[in-house]
Amino acid sequence: MEHPSEVNKALLALRDVNQKAYKTYLEGKHWELEDGSQLMEKEHAILQYQTELINFADSTPNLIPALVATRWVSTANDYERVPEFLVRQCETWKKKQPNHPWAKQLCTLSEPANLPVLVGDSFPDFKFPMITKDTLSLKEQLGDKLTIIDLWASWCAPCRIENREVLVPIWDVYHDKGLQIIAYGLESNEPAWKAATERDGANRWHQASHLQGDDTPFLKRIRVKTIPANFILDDKGVVLAKNVHGEALIDWVKNYIKN
Repeated sequence: MEHPSEVNKALLALRDVNQKAYKTYLEGKHWELEDGSQLMEKEHAILQYQTELINFADSTPNLIPALVATRWVSTANDYERVPEFLVRQCETWKKKQPNHPWAKQLCTLSEPANLPVLVGDSFPDFKFPMITKDTLSLKEQLGDKLTIIDLWASWCAPCRIENREVLVPIWDVYHDKGLQIIAYGLESNEPAWKAATERDGANRWHQASHLQGDDTPFLKRIRVKTIPANFILDDKGVVLAKNVHGEALIDWVKNYIKN
């Protein structure tokens, strides 16, 4: 401890980053989750905490501290919300220490088959069963400028809030300027699904579901398990951003379409 190696110095620095981030974003925080109304607030706080560790891992020149930070980002090895980080770490250490067994394990974890669709990827085309009983191809419905793929459910409280307070205003302002929204519901009760779209005003845009709950071929194809979630695509179907919600989504769309 008196004369630490470079690696140990980095580990001590990581300890400090972790403690500070935890105290800033998570310590003593409580969220009301029974009705789901504060779920997004909790997720945002967790992401802020994770971002401090992610920034450390991306900047350290030492493998072991980077791997420790990566593990602390998700002790459950669940990187669904931050898969691009995992891919960056693989690319970094594959170049610097390609034969290290831990670097190889990291890259196995970051293989595309284990992660959701990434920013920069072309979103896979898919034929959706629509609420109208039609079947529509994603690529045929892309907006002239932007398309939001929104993953939601009628039983998901933050999804319903997003419908009413975020997506409806965005749609009303920007649909005629080249915005498209395609919503996919994790539904098994068709009447409840239809009622929710009408009550929220979400029947303005395309609504799709296989009515198989969360055991659905679409979520398996894009490797997503957690909602609310979204993907923002350009006019060619390339993913520009993911999981942008609330006021941040309104600002994102506004800034993109005005440019």
